[in-house]
Amino acid sequence: MNTIIGDYVRSHLKANKRSTMFIFTAILIAATLLCASGFLLYSQWLNEVDTTVKDRGNWHARLGQPVPAEQLKYIQLHPQVDEVYLESQHQSLQLEGTKRPYLDLVQLSDAAWENSPRTGRLLEGRIPKNKGEIIVSKLFFAENPQYQIGDSLQLPIGQRMLDGRPVADYAPRLQGETFQPAGEQAFIITGTINESSVSSYPCYSAYGFADMQTASPQELFNVSLRLRNIDAYETAPQLAGNIGQKPNASGSYAITYNTPLLALYGLKGPGVHGGIALTSGYVLSALLTMGLVMLLFSILIYNAFTVTTASQIRQLGILKSVGATPKQIRRIVLYEALGLACIAIPLGLLLGYAGMAVIIKAIDALLADSANNHLRIAFSWPIVGIAGSASFATVLLSAWTPARKLAKLLPIEAIRNVPATRKAGKTREYRWIHNRLSAEGGLAFSAFAANKKAYRTTIISLTLFITLLVGFQSFAVIWIADQKLALAQKQYTFELSMTTVEQPNPAMMKLLSGLSGVQQQVVYREAEHSLKWDKQRIHPAFAAAGGFQDSYYPGDSGSSFPTDLLQEEGQPRIFLELKGLDSASFAAYCAQIGVDAALFADQGESKAIIVNRTSGNIPSFIEKYNIPETEYLHLTAGDSITIEEDHFSDQPHTGGEYKLAVGAVTGQYPTLDQHYYPLDLVVIVPMDTYEGIVQKLSMERALDYQSITYKMNIPREQLAVARQQAGEILNQYLPPEDWSITTLLSREESNRDAIRSIELLVGGFAILLGCIGITGAFSTVSGNLSARRREFAILRSMGLSPRGMKRMLRLEGLYFGLLPSLLSIPILAGVCGIMLHYAIAATWKDFLAGIPWLQLAGCFILAAGSIGLAYQITGAKIRQENVIDAIKDENL
Repeated sequence: MNTIIGDYVRSHLKANKRSTMFIFTAILIAATLLCASGFLLYSQWLNEVDTTVKDRGNWHARLGQPVPAEQLKYIQLHPQVDEVYLESQHQSLQLEGTKRPYLDLVQLSDAAWENSPRTGRLLEGRIPKNKGEIIVSKLFFAENPQYQIGDSLQLPIGQRMLDGRPVADYAPRLQGETFQPAGEQAFIITGTINESSVSSYPCYSAYGFADMQTASPQELFNVSLRLRNIDAYETAPQLAGNIGQKPNASGSYAITYNTPLLALYGLKGPGVHGGIALTSGYVLSALLTMGLVMLLFSILIYNAFTVTTASQIRQLGILKSVGATPKQIRRIVLYEALGLACIAIPLGLLLGYAGMAVIIKAIDALLADSANNHLRIAFSWPIVGIAGSASFATVLLSAWTPARKLAKLLPIEAIRNVPATRKAGKTREYRWIHNRLSAEGGLAFSAFAANKKAYRTTIISLTLFITLLVGFQSFAVIWIADQKLALAQKQYTFELSMTTVEQPNPAMMKLLSGLSGVQQQVVYREAEHSLKWDKQRIHPAFAAAGGFQDSYYPGDSGSSFPTDLLQEEGQPRIFLELKGLDSASFAAYCAQIGVDAALFADQGESKAIIVNRTSGNIPSFIEKYNIPETEYLHLTAGDSITIEEDHFSDQPHTGGEYKLAVGAVTGQYPTLDQHYYPLDLVVIVPMDTYEGIVQKLSMERALDYQSITYKMNIPREQLAVARQQAGEILNQYLPPEDWSITTLLSREESNRDAIRSIELLVGGFAILLGCIGITGAFSTVSGNLSARRREFAILRSMGLSPRGMKRMLRLEGLYFGLLPSLLSIPILAGVCGIMLHYAIAATWKDFLAGIPWLQLAGCFILAAGSIGLAYQITGAKIRQENVIDAIKDENL
């Protein structure tokens, strides 16, 4: 019997080439889509990892306090430590006859060099391999052409000093600083690295090789760790405690985590904004895509198997009558499915990988000029295994129900092709259709209603096909519109940044203000500080909304609230942004909020405007996290606040502070094209007041405080000319490393490359979905019409003319073609509504204006046209068939 079943399966597949080819094509495209989607997400994740490693390094945690060489063994031998990356403390090398007086030297261990992002920035030469070898920044050779790679230098090693204390390595050139030598060492320049620094910084960057064999026991090293279990948030504090590092007042250790890399591996730190780690987003996207593809193709393949099994009911009944068991009958259908799947799925997996490789290479070519990293597709056997398993599962699920139904039929019922049970139902008459569309219209609609179960899976599959196809395009339209609107909503189209600790040359600023087409401008400097506050001193409206809730602190377990708020000794420490506006911009801001700017001109008292607002100005955060939109702190004009220089960056604490008198309180942010997080405090002062404040703070952080941002609103058509003019002016007064220009045109160009890649991906998936949607609809309709040959023959024998028959089939095809389109519209409206809900700036109006209506109309016409074509071709064959033969033959 098994031999007979095998022969029957092979002969049936050969005899029914049309249905066989459709099922084979459906399985092929399902496997292709599943594999392509898997490799797309895997490659995207892998490229994110590569970018993060290139930018930050392949480490998981970095100890905040340096470790003596004699204690390194306790870290290196720890069972959870996979690799230790060591960097020496910063050393200053004094130069003679150079534009800048120092080399800032950091020496790296051999493992650190293999992991360091600096290795990828090597321009020429080689990385140091021996003690005394160094690479220097390209700026060293640019400003001192007398040197070249291979030169030997004998340089004093020491420390920059000011008033008897060491100067921080990041500090600009300070008035009165000296150099304290501690010895001399010979160095050989082995290469140059792509690094530069502003002219106010007195050092060139240099990197050497740390020979751990000759390191003294007390020599200090900065330690970065790569862990075996990657659980850095638990392991790193344990290691810090084991080697005697001291925790801070809150009991936590000064540890820096490679948060972006850990998030990609699925680990979410206590201070990371967002509810899930980045890798969870990739897993969710993979599961969603896989589920949608499996659902669509399960319906299509199930429908195809339903049609093909209906054509072999009599043959299977004969097999049952000669001894075939229900289990063997099920096997016939399952063997057919597996036989096709064993060929289609491997081929589909190959096509999926190859197709995605072509698409990713095309995207990489599009983004070659704007991207720092090259995109790549990586082969992965687990992805192939998951896609193959999902494909086989899709085929088996699709074939199981038809196989089970066939196995339940009794032999006599199968041979007669009469269902075992038939529930009597009330026949509906569609008189309103008959009255409006003649007898053929009523017959067409009645036939369509009577065969709705046979057509149900096809309608569902076509509805899902249209939803996915149009949904992909809608996603692209919304994303593109969102990006364009985000740029269009910016107040300023031209942004100039200058990094200098000196006051900008007045002549230069006057020339810049006269650039072509300037309609509006603002000049400001900014600094990041903090304010420790009594949590009871809050505005009554904020108190009524719950005040400082525990969930607002990102350090709390499970908190995902997007804020920079910290808690110390039970009281909040608020992140504070101090902004100094030039006189014209400050006066315009005062006029905007209804305050007299003259109130802040008193040189004896530093007065500020407090933006006393809880919610920030990011609409998506306000809505997503249900942030209260109230006044924030209990402050009124005349109050005084003490602001601390320390904030939440990696900079060392200085202990500096200053006082400000509250001159006015408002809820309006200045127009600076900036985003502000919830529960941050923005403080606005005149530029003179700002300068007076920061001059009394740490001089070592002057580069943080004295950067100037100059924003202008210039019409699009004049941006290119204004950029050229600004470049010529700036080159007269500042070195090129001290300034940069960004315009609306450069942002749009960057977005344009991303938009092209999105369109390429969407187009590739649309072609695959279009192929299977059209072939599925055509095959299903042809099979169902062929199965109704006897029904059409009876209608013809009762007097239905060929013309009436043609009209009936056309109307039935029209009903069938329009229904999936009509059903997909509310689904698409809901999906687009969700996408627009989470968009930054796009609205329904923007979405409707950006839809490619011709493409969408073509999609609907294609879906309906494939059904109409199937009715036309199959109907022509039915109309030409002999009535007596069709009535006598109850099977295909």
